[in-house]
Amino acid sequence: MPRPSRKYTTKEAYTPKVTVYATWGYTRISVDNEHSDNSIMSQTAIINNYANGKTDIDLRDVISDIGFSGTNFQRPGYEKLMDGVKRGEVGCVVVKDLSRLGRAYIEVGELLFNIFPVYQVRFISVNDNYDSFADDASRKKLMVLFKNLMNHMFSKDTSDKARSAHNLKKQRGEMAGLLPYGYIRGDDGKQLVPDGDAAEVVARIFDMRLSGQGVRSIARQLTMEGIPSPQNRRYELGRVKSERFSKPVIWNPSVISKILNYETYTGVVVQGKHYTKNKKSKCLPQEQWIKHENAHLAIISKEKFAKVQVLLAQANQASKKRNAVPLRSENRYVGKTFCAKCGYAALRNMTTYYCSRCSARIKMESGMEKVPQLPVQTLDKVIMSSLQKQMDAVIDVAELATSLLKPDASNKKQMEFLRDRANCTKAIAASDKTLSTAYAHHLGGILDLREFEIIRTQVESDKQCAENKLAEIEETLNQRAALQNGHAYWRDMYMKFRNETSPTKELIQTLVQRIEIMPLTNEVHVIFNFSDEFAAYRKILDESGVSTDV
Repeated sequence: MPRPSRKYTTKEAYTPKVTVYATWGYTRISVDNEHSDNSIMSQTAIINNYANGKTDIDLRDVISDIGFSGTNFQRPGYEKLMDGVKRGEVGCVVVKDLSRLGRAYIEVGELLFNIFPVYQVRFISVNDNYDSFADDASRKKLMVLFKNLMNHMFSKDTSDKARSAHNLKKQRGEMAGLLPYGYIRGDDGKQLVPDGDAAEVVARIFDMRLSGQGVRSIARQLTMEGIPSPQNRRYELGRVKSERFSKPVIWNPSVISKILNYETYTGVVVQGKHYTKNKKSKCLPQEQWIKHENAHLAIISKEKFAKVQVLLAQANQASKKRNAVPLRSENRYVGKTFCAKCGYAALRNMTTYYCSRCSARIKMESGMEKVPQLPVQTLDKVIMSSLQKQMDAVIDVAELATSLLKPDASNKKQMEFLRDRANCTKAIAASDKTLSTAYAHHLGGILDLREFEIIRTQVESDKQCAENKLAEIEETLNQRAALQNGHAYWRDMYMKFRNETSPTKELIQTLVQRIEIMPLTNEVHVIFNFSDEFAAYRKILDESGVSTDV
């Protein structure tokens, strides 16, 4: 009896799988103007309309940055987007056009052609008709580079025009740039006028200083009274957009000092004290400053301002005398000390370390006149004690662990890894052979398409499992080899510093990664550079069943 013919039906026809990309949109605007063609609303609509017609795009979020220049890449929305890319949560990024991503030629080029490809992220610019995963992407690369360069030149040209406009304003006696606290622009948009309650606060600050209060005392009193700080006032006026300035902000002594030194409050406009180019600023000599008398209504009289300057100069001289002895010693902990509560860098006084932010908050909340600070001598003792214990432990554990890392026949764990690697390699080769045979049978009519797909799915699944396990084994073997080599380095470092009786700068910078100081209690937590190696050695011992009291 002849064998029946196996012809494929329409239902059996092979349908290629479509990859769906987890997509985030990104929008940016330098000035919050929702009526502009480049408004956030307009950009979002373009991205949504594009995504709605695509079956391979799953638009999950649209990130926005408002009030940020394209040359500034320290934007909260952009940083959130890049965090998502690095975590593998973003498979595709969609923007209205290239300029929304940024206007810096080098940074944007690095992002498009180096960073995104490394993380296998698809990039789409709607108005530029560019898709990095499209067949014509390589042909359009030159067009993208050219547009990127044009965006960079546009930004530079805008910056030059803005600088020229600012210089012209300065020559006319108009205030260019950020307005001083206590002033707003008048109806003509040019002349400064006192800003109600804020102007009264400025006058009060001068009176408080004349009455004998220091800048720290003034800052603390204004904060305790709940008076809005300059940052809060700028948020209320819409000059800054960050929501963090909507909440009460502590008055900083440096802000008080700046207000007390600001001659603008006497009705004088003084500008051009600094020259900035390529983000570098330098002070200009006084004869080059641009100064206009009686440019606006004064908040402070010239006489009062002069008296305050005398008091500030006297306080400055007294401070220099107090700090003249003892001389400031070398800061061997530079770049290593941080506040354990807020994460900011802990500052160094003459003989102590402290967190200025948390200290100010503690004073405000508790009413304390002085918050305890950590003496440098105490920190030295903690560091040497912790270092001695930690390094002794590392050496002991490392000696045991390295004996288990030797690639010889007596090392059972190492041999087990090598056998597993060989078995995974064989399994991958066998999967390739099985798949090749099944495909040949399919072409010869022994297997129909449905039978072949079942075999292919199972074989590819087994192969993927073997490849994943092989990758884990390779990573483990590489780590063990690196640990074996790294042990000698840390042993040599320990031997180099083991006879030190006090921490030197070289010792701290070599062995210490981070020092965290808890405000008020001054508890110290030390993180050493070899902490990861220590944990890895302990893992080796645990896997091998070796017990240790270290």
